[in-house]
Amino acid sequence: MVETHPERFGQEFWTFFTAHIGSHLPPRPVMIDLGCGPGLLLRDLGGRHPGATLYGYDVTPAMVAYGRQLSYGAAKATLALHDVATQPLPHAPGSVDLVSMSSVLHVFDEPLPALAEIRRSLAPGGIFLLHDWIRQPLPTYLAWRRDVLKEGEAESRRRGFRLFPVHNKYTTEDWRWLLAEAGFAIRDETQLRASHQIFVTTPAR
Repeated sequence: MVETHPERFGQEFWTFFTAHIGSHLPPRPVMIDLGCGPGLLLRDLGGRHPGATLYGYDVTPAMVAYGRQLSYGAAKATLALHDVATQPLPHAPGSVDLVSMSSVLHVFDEPLPALAEIRRSLAPGGIFLLHDWIRQPLPTYLAWRRDVLKEGEAESRRRGFRLFPVHNKYTTEDWRWLLAEAGFAIRDETQLRASHQIFVTTPAR
């Protein structure tokens, strides 16, 4: 995750973020990254929003430990072990300005309870940023593993056939339906990589 961070969150992403998300946040936003991994997205958010209060939650102790060693500048950051698939978020209703999830929600067996928790925590006008896998043809997915991840032919097929059903679970239309079913309105969306779609959403009225 550390090695692929620049590809996943490069300049195109931050240009989109600034225009469609950052410009709508208050001066001292409360931000949560669910499935924060090693904390690199939170670090980048803190650098762009020094008045922010940041929370990162993950189920992997090593990821949380790595993230706790990072510098978040003037932003206040708290990283903790937490599984939003089974536990409510430790935040009051309407207290969070931005919740982000990147390449996490697709692994949930039942995503609607987690989405309900996110919706509960968001302040009026708060933003849920979903950045997740979308379905691709099998040859395209295997080629991505070879060309981008630099896996050898045997490795890309061994891992690719195992992970293909996981990474290609939802179409873009499936995500749109799921977000609407959970009570979110899509304000903006974009596709910066063939494998992922970005949705900028707010709680529907």
